[in-house]
Amino acid sequence: MSLSFCSLMTGCKFWRSSKLKDSAPKQVEGPAKDDSTMEQNGTAPKVDDLATVTASLPVRSSRGLPDKVYTAEQEAAAGKIGAAIRGSATRWQVKEDYHETRFRAEGSPFEPDELGFSKYAQKNASMPVVSDHLRFKVRDLTKQRVMQQLSQEVQSSWTSFEFMAAKILEKVATSGAKDLPPGPRKQMASVHLFQGEMTTKPKQAEAEGFLARRQDTYLLVKFQVVAVPAVADYDAGFNSLQASSQSFDCDGPEGFNGWFWVLHTAAPNIGESAQAEDFLAYSVEEESGTTSRPFRTESTNSAASTSSRCCWKDRPLRPSRRLNEDLYIGDIARLWRNALKAVQYLEVEDAIFFPFGMGAFLRHLNLNDDRYEDPARIRNLKRRIADELMNAIADICIPLSKSGKSKATTSKPCRLHLCLVCVNPESIDNHNCFVEAAAAKVQSCPELKKILQLRRNVDSLQLAHELGHNTQPLKVALLNGANRKLCGNHWFQSGARYAIDENLHRRSASLSRASLLVNFDTEPRPRKAAQLEETVRFFGGSVVDLTKDKKDKQKAADAKHVQIQDTAATRAPLEASAPQAKPKKSFCFCCSARDSLARE
Repeated sequence: MSLSFCSLMTGCKFWRSSKLKDSAPKQVEGPAKDDSTMEQNGTAPKVDDLATVTASLPVRSSRGLPDKVYTAEQEAAAGKIGAAIRGSATRWQVKEDYHETRFRAEGSPFEPDELGFSKYAQKNASMPVVSDHLRFKVRDLTKQRVMQQLSQEVQSSWTSFEFMAAKILEKVATSGAKDLPPGPRKQMASVHLFQGEMTTKPKQAEAEGFLARRQDTYLLVKFQVVAVPAVADYDAGFNSLQASSQSFDCDGPEGFNGWFWVLHTAAPNIGESAQAEDFLAYSVEEESGTTSRPFRTESTNSAASTSSRCCWKDRPLRPSRRLNEDLYIGDIARLWRNALKAVQYLEVEDAIFFPFGMGAFLRHLNLNDDRYEDPARIRNLKRRIADELMNAIADICIPLSKSGKSKATTSKPCRLHLCLVCVNPESIDNHNCFVEAAAAKVQSCPELKKILQLRRNVDSLQLAHELGHNTQPLKVALLNGANRKLCGNHWFQSGARYAIDENLHRRSASLSRASLLVNFDTEPRPRKAAQLEETVRFFGGSVVDLTKDKKDKQKAADAKHVQIQDTAATRAPLEASAPQAKPKKSFCFCCSARDSLARE
């Protein structure tokens, strides 16, 4: 037995007690031999002698101070490490609470027909359960497809998606969009950026107890909507669709058949954590002399604090601030209306919406404003969001004449499919708010039943795929709650397994490649105020101002065309007597005006 093996096995108590004692060599009479004599004769030392060898303690880092006295920086680093370890376990508990648990402890979903609205257009018992293994496998396949479609190269296993994307974007920035493959180039030329109400340049918001957020990294400015053509590759269960096996792109013989619009727009984040990015802009500091505490800590008795929550989302010590609900609801209403205006502009027949901004962005609002620890108050806020959608549908999709009756329009009004999920108490609460809002609005607007269709536990991307294959190209639009810094956020990484933005991109290579070109980066970075507008124009896309009426623009172009024709008619007799000049290429100011209006 070798010396190294013996020295390793002596640390095992079982081996020492059972093996060493039984196999110990018998003592032989004779003179004792020292170690040097044993080594010369080629004999090994006794096992008993080896068992008495003691190992020294591991060498510890000398950066720490003696007597376990550490600096504030070291204590902060230790706190972050501990938070990461505890947060890992808490995330799994949150997953169980929000996505896998199928209990009805806080009520059951309302039936719309029982409240006076139409029955479900489609109703499923639950959403499909997808394992993380399959989810990330599809993500990796989508990354490979994106690289292959943009560069005609397959991503190797030892290069990251970020590295390959940076090479592609550097090439595009140098040579221009003309070097893109025909499919992505045609897709990006069809992108529409819809500008809403003009807002001032975002500033760095600061307040006591809140982290200063750099808002110059925002790609999507407030009230903007980006419409991108896309096609689905995987269904709700992350199973491959038939469209993903096609070898041609949108430049092929079928063009945009089966494709649909994806509308990227960003909701305000006022409750994702105790440091929600937009809460400061939608809140005011509580006035002194109120009955509430000036400085708040986490309430251990509140119902909200007993639910599973990541450890870094505890409420810090800071002055109380109160949410300005009217300001927040007003901006949410503008987002609903801008999305519907974009749908009208694109002449879409079927629009697919979901509870926009009512998930993670409201989940921990009570950490910023303790008034929303009351379940009734947070539900009232969600109901107001749902009411604004119903009001927007009634005002935009069902215009009224002066007599108050429904006004017939030349364009067919779109059908709006509202996909509502019922898999946990939070989603059931959102579902009930929209069902109640629809039932209340139909009392004053009966035409709402003809346009709004409620679908329970229906995947929005799969629905867009099915509707897109049963209608003309690009006649379906799907609303996406996008990240305002990066469309698709970090879909190519492992985070946000259930967020709609990331999962739409993981299941559609065409959508992911378009978002990569729109973002022109894989990480948030400081941007110019009009960066998105310049990027869309760079690829040949269109920029539309939603604040101006499309019909007024068309009338202005037609009037200009008539005026030019009259001027040409008066000059005709004078030009007849003049010598004939070289024939010029025909040019229509009307077409030029319409083209410029479409690309404003």
